Amino acid sequence: MKLPRFRLKIRKTSLRRFWRVVLILIVVGIAVALGAVFGAWWTIRDSMPSVEELESIRPKIITTIFDAGGQPIREFAEERRIEVPFAELPKVLINAIVATEDANYFRHKGIDLRGILRAIKEDVTKVLRGRRPEGGSTITQQLTRSLLLHRELSIRRKLKEWVLSVQIEKKYSKEKILELYCNHFFLGHGVYGVERAANLFFGKSVKDLTLEEAALIAGIFRGPSVYSPYNDPPLMIRRRNIVLNRMAEEGYITSAEAEAAKQKPLGVIPLRRASAEFGAYFFEEVRKYLERTYGSEALSTGGLKVYTTLDPTLQKYAEDALRAGLRDWENVRKGWRKDKPNLLDQGKDLQKEWLDSWTSAPLEVGEVADAIVLEATATDAVCRVKSYAARLASKEIPAWAQAKQLKSLIRAGDVIQVKVKTVDETKKEVAAVLDQAPVVQASLLAIDPRTGQIRAMVGGYSFRESQFNRAVQAPRPTGSAIKPFLYTAAIENGFTPATIVLDEPTTFIDKWNNEPWSPKNYDRQYKGAVTVRKGLEESRNVVTAKLLDYISPQVGVDYCRRFGITSTMYPYLSLSLGTFDVSLLELTSAFTVFPNKGVRIHPYFISRVEDRDGNVLEEARVESDEVISPQTAYIMTSMLRGVVQWGTAAAANVLEWPLGGKTGTTDKHTDAWYIGFSPSLCAGVWVGYDSQATKLGDRQSGAVVALPIWQSFFAKYLEPKKKELADLLAKGTEAAPEDFEAPPGLAYAMIDRKTGLLLSPICNYPLREVFFPGTEPVRYCTRADHLRILNYYAEEKATEH
Repeated sequence: MKLPRFRLKIRKTSLRRFWRVVLILIVVGIAVALGAVFGAWWTIRDSMPSVEELESIRPKIITTIFDAGGQPIREFAEERRIEVPFAELPKVLINAIVATEDANYFRHKGIDLRGILRAIKEDVTKVLRGRRPEGGSTITQQLTRSLLLHRELSIRRKLKEWVLSVQIEKKYSKEKILELYCNHFFLGHGVYGVERAANLFFGKSVKDLTLEEAALIAGIFRGPSVYSPYNDPPLMIRRRNIVLNRMAEEGYITSAEAEAAKQKPLGVIPLRRASAEFGAYFFEEVRKYLERTYGSEALSTGGLKVYTTLDPTLQKYAEDALRAGLRDWENVRKGWRKDKPNLLDQGKDLQKEWLDSWTSAPLEVGEVADAIVLEATATDAVCRVKSYAARLASKEIPAWAQAKQLKSLIRAGDVIQVKVKTVDETKKEVAAVLDQAPVVQASLLAIDPRTGQIRAMVGGYSFRESQFNRAVQAPRPTGSAIKPFLYTAAIENGFTPATIVLDEPTTFIDKWNNEPWSPKNYDRQYKGAVTVRKGLEESRNVVTAKLLDYISPQVGVDYCRRFGITSTMYPYLSLSLGTFDVSLLELTSAFTVFPNKGVRIHPYFISRVEDRDGNVLEEARVESDEVISPQTAYIMTSMLRGVVQWGTAAAANVLEWPLGGKTGTTDKHTDAWYIGFSPSLCAGVWVGYDSQATKLGDRQSGAVVALPIWQSFFAKYLEPKKKELADLLAKGTEAAPEDFEAPPGLAYAMIDRKTGLLLSPICNYPLREVFFPGTEPVRYCTRADHLRILNYYAEEKATEH
């Protein structure tokens, strides 16, 4: 009977041993777990970034370029981002982000344990269904991972993420964390942060977003590489609607509001491709200056604000005038060139290819655009321009193309240019005519003479084709455009506009090389006795050479230097013909002296630079030189006005405005110039081929090639001034065009244009001439003077024979 008691004692002993083993295992397990946690902490603590680093994190911000009116016009950026403080973030967007990304955001302390468990459950289901798990990271964890950690999937990184998220929540407010979150993340198509996303997708500021627009942006945070309203609109609609459902589930909106918003279209504006052409040469000069001064990192990520002198309206006028002028001139003289690239030869799909020059902007009447030829027949051709079908008719082939059928000029696959005649936006069709990009190049520069600010700059026909800026980087022989500075020297060294100089065949012995030199006039004719004024107006080379010989070539060089020309020059008599190379920037700036009363203000294109916080880093210091007296400047301006009224630039007189200027043509017809000005703007145009071995052609002077471009530009510039004047006159208000202000200390006399003597009843060429006091003519013109002047050269020639 004792046996049962013995068995019971054995069972009790075994039970105690069992629990002792369990207890030991628990203690060991806890020790191991604590050791593992401690070991993990010890492992990561030295490599864990400090939360304090958030203080020094400076997101990469866009460098914004502003025009002269203070409007943003261009950006330089590695990451296109505009920071927005939390106070300016709309509540509807905050609600959308929180509802979708972290519903418990305002309740947790950095880690949402319930969210993690729920996410694990959902991710297991997704894995079983073959889908990718998404995890349960809070907004704070996502920010921590993006700003302070890498994206490697590991336990070590996750531990760091948890610890840092808790620390961040202790240090920063929920509002500050959300501000960082909204400004930091990439949201597709090159933009970072919600402000730039709102700009890109809806053309508005983030503070103006509607419910459905906010839901769209909030939906992109989950995966900008997947969710895009441009790449996959149906998927984006589904994603936006998920956000709206989540907002309703979390009580931010009602179910009715969610359903109403889900019925709205995406509403995104067309994806805008920034034009690579508008102002490109100007902005490239800005970019190079900023990179040279502040470094490439500050330029692309520093958020600089750069205020420039560019006038967008004048820039558009300048680009249109230059491109149209070059096409018109070269096409008429050279005809159609069969040098067009062919996409079919390159194995390209004509329906899918997108040309680099195409933007998303709608086509406009008068626009010249690149086109892909789809088909060409005897009667017509069909081309593709962006998303438009362009139709060309053989009966409208321009005369300069010298053909009757389009198929003799173009074939399927050719990339050509067309000029738009009409646009049907409904059918996405345009009617167009054949056009052609020129090979000849040009540059145009416009400067406000009163301030030195560069208002427009075009450095070539196409920046996309050639980034070489011919306005600042291409010194070329100026031809006669250099003459005004030499005439200025003559006026200040004893000559007057009425002084008579003999325009006759002359051989000089150059004092520098002791070689004979016989300049010839452009027209190969000689006018005999002419006034200094007429010598400038008609650009008589012999007259200029005689003036330079009298004052000495060294004085001529000195005056060019005074006007700001720094290019290499030597005191040769050939300076009178503009044989030395000068840049368009130098020459145009030098001409501003005349309308600005003898003062040259150094040209500049950046007014102010600020850092991302608004601190001024630099402001333009206006530098000026008093080159000549106001009186000399006015006398020269009067003579240069004569160039427009009666001389080589008489074509510009149709503008009916106070204008002065000077044409320039090199002896070998490789370069054509025109520099002209009004009281408020000075603009210069150069035309030529990049290779100086290529001539523009016989008789292709500055008046023929460069002046029409200048005239087209200036006509647009003067339009609002003329309209304002007409409106004032219509109201009965006394008004007149802006004019060149005459300074005191000058004398005026009515003279005879032919003889330069005081006007008498016998002489019929009256002119009110301006002089330094005491230099006016003292004798009246007689018939004998007139006859002698007119016949002087004929008599001299007869004597020679």
